[in-house]
Amino acid sequence: MNETDMLTHILEIFWIEKLRFTQYTINKIAAIPNAEYELSSPDRPKSIAWAVEQMVSFDRNFAFYLPLSLRFGTLFSFPPYKELDVEKDVEDIRDKFTPPAFPLHFLDISIDSAKLLNITNVNVSKEKLVKDWRLTLIRIEDRLAGLSEKEAFKKRYASLSGIHTLPGAINNSTEFCHFLWNRHAAPYLES
Repeated sequence: MNETDMLTHILEIFWIEKLRFTQYTINKIAAIPNAEYELSSPDRPKSIAWAVEQMVSFDRNFAFYLPLSLRFGTLFSFPPYKELDVEKDVEDIRDKFTPPAFPLHFLDISIDSAKLLNITNVNVSKEKLVKDWRLTLIRIEDRLAGLSEKEAFKKRYASLSGIHTLPGAINNSTEFCHFLWNRHAAPYLES
């Protein structure tokens, strides 16, 4: 039995990582004063707010393309992929973004459902964006929860970013968000 009790094992591995990074991001932006959150300057052309909005937008695109990809997949008989195919897809995504390791205490975040994303400490100015993000992730999670283990290994995800295995698609979303965070937020939080 897996932790989520609703996602197949292969999807759960990547989904929980996605949720952890989302919760980590929410926790961090909750602690950032609005002036710092919105700040951009000649040496900092993109604000933290811009980066988080891009992260949310990317996940909205994921939520949009997922049902289309799953329907598209029923029209064609793709052979099931193997765990080795998932590894290759994940490695290709990692090489595309070349992210550093996840932050300290990342694995201390315990979450197994998008519904459990904690947004209580987020101030009013950020609350709508964070609530929309949580609803987007709930929609993705509900769609993924309807897949059997066989479907999880057979269906493909197709979008403007390419064709991926479903675990790869989840990982692509996480890695893209991680890339944005590390480029446009993390360096400024330490300073």
